[in-house]
Amino acid sequence: MKFFSSTSDLKELLLLEHIEKTPSTTQKEIGRVIGGAASMVNVYIDNLEDKDYLVRDYKSAKTVDYNITPQGIKRKNYLLICYMRELMDLYRLAKDNVADFLVEIQAKGIEDVLLYGAGEVAETIIGVIRDKETPVINVKAIVDDDIDKIGTYMLGYKVIGIDDIKDYDHDAVVITSYSFEEEIERKLKEVGYPVSKVERFFSH
Repeated sequence: MKFFSSTSDLKELLLLEHIEKTPSTTQKEIGRVIGGAASMVNVYIDNLEDKDYLVRDYKSAKTVDYNITPQGIKRKNYLLICYMRELMDLYRLAKDNVADFLVEIQAKGIEDVLLYGAGEVAETIIGVIRDKETPVINVKAIVDDDIDKIGTYMLGYKVIGIDDIKDYDHDAVVITSYSFEEEIERKLKEVGYPVSKVERFFSH
């Protein structure tokens, strides 16, 4: 996850979730799941056991199962709800940003668009458009340079190549790629596409 630091609460959630599903796990596996050093796993386990969130079940001198308690399940569910709430807050922030962008381009008289970049940003824009009771922007197709994507469909929209743009009646091309924004605009210029009809999502 790029945008979430591995806080103690997140480690606790991941650990409780893991042992609930895999009681016979190992400390090495736990360390991998929570993204923590193996030397620290015992510290986390001791802490959770002290809080009555889990109990150790020694099968032998070297083998131990970790069983989540009813209190541990309760704690896990609480942490999961908190985590989901933060995700939803971030989604709403992104959704509002996309909605503002759509209002901006609509104010320019743009209604029918081609999205350039068949990735997460295009998916988010389409999702925001679909959430509106009365969509203000109509996506005609999605442009991409990846030959493996061309001819396929993403969320019901056909993925086309740059040479197919001329076959679609549209008002603008919206560049939805962050990493290749400049390169995509250069390619559009090279094929004679009007710069005035290019909209950049990340530069609006």
